[in-house]
Parts: sequence; C-alpha cells; structure tokens
Amino acid sequence: MENEFGATPEQSPEMAIVKKFEDMLSAKTALFFDVDEFEDLIDYYNSKGEPAKSLQVCEYAFQQHPKTASLLVSCAQIYVAIHKPQEALKYLNMAESMEPFDIELFYTKASIYSQLRNSDRAIENYKKALQYADDGEKEDILLQLAFESENVQKHDEAIKYLKNALFLNPENETALYELGFCFDIIKDLDGGKEYFEKFLDDNPYSHIAWFNLGITFGKMNLLEKAIECYDFAIAIKEDFSSAYFNKAHCFSQQDLHEEALECFKETLQFDVEDALSYYYIGESYEKLEKYSKAIAFYRKASELDEFLADAWLGIGSCYFELDRFLDSLSYIKKAIELDELNPDYFYLLGDVQLQLGFEEEALNSYLKVYELDEYNPDIIVDICTLYEKSGETEAAMDFYCRGVQDQPKNARLLYNFVAFLFKLGDLINALFYLDTALKEFYSEMDELFNVYEEAKYNPQVIELIEFYKVR
Repeated sequence: MENEFGATPEQSPEMAIVKKFEDMLSAKTALFFDVDEFEDLIDYYNSKGEPAKSLQVCEYAFQQHPKTASLLVSCAQIYVAIHKPQEALKYLNMAESMEPFDIELFYTKASIYSQLRNSDRAIENYKKALQYADDGEKEDILLQLAFESENVQKHDEAIKYLKNALFLNPENETALYELGFCFDIIKDLDGGKEYFEKFLDDNPYSHIAWFNLGITFGKMNLLEKAIECYDFAIAIKEDFSSAYFNKAHCFSQQDLHEEALECFKETLQFDVEDALSYYYIGESYEKLEKYSKAIAFYRKASELDEFLADAWLGIGSCYFELDRFLDSLSYIKKAIELDELNPDYFYLLGDVQLQLGFEEEALNSYLKVYELDEYNPDIIVDICTLYEKSGETEAAMDFYCRGVQDQPKNARLLYNFVAFLFKLGDLINALFYLDTALKEFYSEMDELFNVYEEAKYNPQVIELIEFYKVR
C-alpha cells in the first residue's frame, strides 16, 4: 500500500522524496517540493555520484524557490565538485547578495579561491566565515587560514591562527605539526621552544608537542635535551617511529653510531617497509666500518626504493672502502643516473677512477664537482694535483689562484698552493703566501710538509716558522 507521497511503508522519508521526484520526471508533471526536500534530493544524488541529476534538481528548485541562498550554495558546491569554479562563484555571489551572513557560503567561496591558487581572496572569505562560526567550526577555519597564510609566505600569521586553533582544541595533531613547521621555517627557535614548553605545562601527555620540542632543541644543537624530549614522546606513544628516527639522528650527530643503530632498528618495528630507515642503518654500519652489514642494508633500501640514489652510493662507498673499486664504480654510476647534480657522487666517482688509474676520467669528475660546488674545501687541491701531475701547471695555477681568492680561510688549500709555488721555483710568492698561512693557520703547517717535505730544510721557511712560533 502506498501513502500520500507515493512511497511504500518500508521506504525511508528520503527515498520517498526521491521516488516522488523520479515519478514527476517520468510523468513530465510539476510537483511542489519545499527547500529542505530539494536539499535532501541534492545530497542524495551527490552521494550517488550523479552531479548531472543534482543540477537537474537545482533547475527545478530555482523555479520554485528562486531567491533561496541555501539552494544557491548547494548548487555552487556541485559545480565545485565537477571542477567548474567560475560557475560556482557565480551562484555564490548571487547567494551573498541575498544572505550575506551564511558561513557555508563564505567557506565554499574560500575553498574555491584556494583551488584557484588565490590565497589572498581565500583568506578574505575564511575570515568572513570565521565571524559567523561556532567553536567547532572555528577550529577548522583557523586551520584553513593557517594553510593559506603559509601559501603566501605569511608564516607569522599562520602561527597566530594555529595557536588559536590549539587554544580551542589542544589535541589537534595537524595544528601541532604545522605549528612546529612554521616556527622552523621562520627560524624562530626561541619562540618555538617557549611555546611548546608552555603548551606541555598544560598538556604534558602530548607526544607531538614533545616531538616538536625535540626538533627545536635539535636545531639549537642541544642534542641531549632533544633526545630527552624524544624519549618522553616515545614513552607516551610507544610506536612513534618518527621520534625513534629523530633520536637516532641526534646520536649520529654525536658520532654515537651504536646508539643510533639501535634507534634506527626500532623504527623498523613500526615501518617495516621504510627505505630510509634501512638506508640509515646501512650508514650507521658504514661509519662503524662494518661494511658487509652496511651493504646488506643499503641493498634492502634500494630494493624498497629503487630511486633512492643515496642507497646506491652507499653500496659504492662501502666497496670503495673494501678496495673493490670496479664493483664500486657501477653503483656510483647508478647513483649519478638518479641524481646528476650531487657533487658528492662525482667526488667519489673521481676517487674510484683515480684508484683504477683512470686519471683523465678522474680529473673530469673532479671538474664536475667544482662546477656543482666551487666552494668545496678540498676539490681545488685534488684538481690541481692532477693538473700538476700531468704537467699542466698553468691550469693548476689558474685553479689555485681562484681558490685562494674565493676561500681565503682554507688552510689546506693555502699550504698546498705554497708547496706548488716552491716546486715551481717561485720563491718570492711561495714565501709571501707562507707568511699569510702561518699568520692565520700556524697549527696546520704540517700540511705543507706532507706535500713538500723539502720545505723542512729551507732556511727561509724555518726562519718564518720560528718568527710566528714566538708570537
């Protein structure tokens, strides 16, 4: 038996409205629906993924309720969903002229401007929405305001919005992470430290706040305090792999590679397929000179992420240390295929080529390092050594002159230049630069004797050394 709406008793009220609308379309008649019923129909067809049908509902709705802002907003949301933002804005502007106090209207408008990469207009409309929002709605709007502020590099503004969101809900994890990011971006370490310490006074069981404070202490090079913070975070959330990961890096920075290794291994309990964890375990083993184990973990990292260039380089680096230079060569070249702009890769390539006797190829690799990183403290000496060995003294002189001009505080470079000048027989310039080197870097004079032992027996060198020794 059907009721007055044409629905059978087992049908829900929503389905009754849908049936009424479908019957109207089939019969090509005109039936009346109130605003709520039209909105229910729009919601129903949206949930079914039928935007064309939703727009058809809008067409009928506007015939019966032409000046209803909520229907205009609903129609705009359909156009947003089908990626027609300009159409959506047209309906939202019509709605705003009728009812300029609708939070949904401004929120939708702001979302559209965000999609259009117009953050200034998005912020303007999120602020309007905020005026009419209750506390539950404010939290999300404040987050959106923070994101848009970040998009226009106004991180101070973003921090203000995130703090307000956390005042409303201290458990908002997204806001906490984003706030830590913003303090980091503007390099306000003191501000971040002060905020998170105060926040933890009121919310001592926030693992994310402890994590953020740990990052802040790490950036301040207060590594023991950072580790302590990560320990608190782990105590609260035992499976917090990021805290183990960061704690491990703090140990690495202190050359505590055994401790770092254990922490990196802990991360694998929670992120079994994490290529970076395997990579850093490999790196820890490499620093402990356990090259076979390092290679095994680097291999696992490269299997999980074949585009992780550092893992391929790590294997090459370990084979280099094991004097397996041909094996090393193939892995380094694979790393360079994946990252052609990393000077460290070309440096190791040059070192391997030199060990294999490929001096011309090694020189080309070192020149590539210089091209990518001309302020590398060692590269000029290595380039000049090869030029000198091949008899290209003019090229060596050119690089040395550039180097001492660009890196006047590079003691190794300066003493090697002095040795080069002595070997050329340019005694006046050799003594001039030796005087400069001894004045600035007296304690590092052995660098000169390592590359030019004859200097030990030069009376003028001895005289200069004695002069600076007594000063």
